[in-house]
Amino acid sequence: MKRLVVFSILFFALISCRKEMATNEMQSNADDASASSLASKLGVNEKVKLLKARTVATYYAASQIKEKAFYVEVAKMGLKRQVFVHHKMSDGTWKDLALKYISIGTDSATLLYGLAFNYGVGTPLAATYATVGFGDQFAIKYVVDGQANWDNNQGVNYSIANPLATDGMYMQNGLHVSSDIYHSQFSTVANGNALQIYADVRNIAFNKEVTLVYTTNNWTTVKYAPLNYANTYAFGGANYSINPTERNFEKWTVTLTPNASVNTIKYAIRYKVNGMEYWDNNYGRNYLIKRL
Repeated sequence: MKRLVVFSILFFALISCRKEMATNEMQSNADDASASSLASKLGVNEKVKLLKARTVATYYAASQIKEKAFYVEVAKMGLKRQVFVHHKMSDGTWKDLALKYISIGTDSATLLYGLAFNYGVGTPLAATYATVGFGDQFAIKYVVDGQANWDNNQGVNYSIANPLATDGMYMQNGLHVSSDIYHSQFSTVANGNALQIYADVRNIAFNKEVTLVYTTNNWTTVKYAPLNYANTYAFGGANYSINPTERNFEKWTVTLTPNASVNTIKYAIRYKVNGMEYWDNNYGRNYLIKRL
């Protein structure tokens, strides 16, 4: 059982950039110390955009995981905001799944919302979806002061096959690397002193380098650790999502064993491929993990 971890309201920006440093917090002794604001994924006149979605299934011993996750960017507007995944169900009906606010996005002009849940056997949600499960199609609905705004993938809806299929993953165009915040955490491995970091990567070319750039002392010093290609895309003993996925996304991971006295780690993910460099640095604020 993994230990509960508190992510600060710093979340994932999911936005990559060329030749940018992990943060403007870094001291001048860090490599590539320049930083700039990262661009929003919202197009002209767009109010809401799906950034990333995932559906996987795993089995480990007697337990089962059926997981769905969604990450969305919206324009900061109005007073009362609600964000939903409008999901088709197996009986042909549609169901709204409420997303939770996570953090601000670019220069406070956008906001980030997310949702991840497990409805596998033995979970509290298992009975909810036992009779009527999920279909493949969904869209994103952003309600502002009673007015609905949609991202329905230009009228054709998004589609990701359900668990036990091999589809599994979607990342928005232009998004090349993204930290997996729902699985990156301290774990019970090594007496709770193991920190597991996961990242989703667009498979642009076979030869690539994915690196964790992190600090345990608020960027007084900067450390680097290479991520490794994961054998499968899911989590657990037996996995049903191949790596890379059919849409050509990969899962990369690294496990650190920091000193037991380290309770806070800040990090970003750097992705080098085809002579280009992309970052997920949480819109220049980095990710923060605290050990409880």
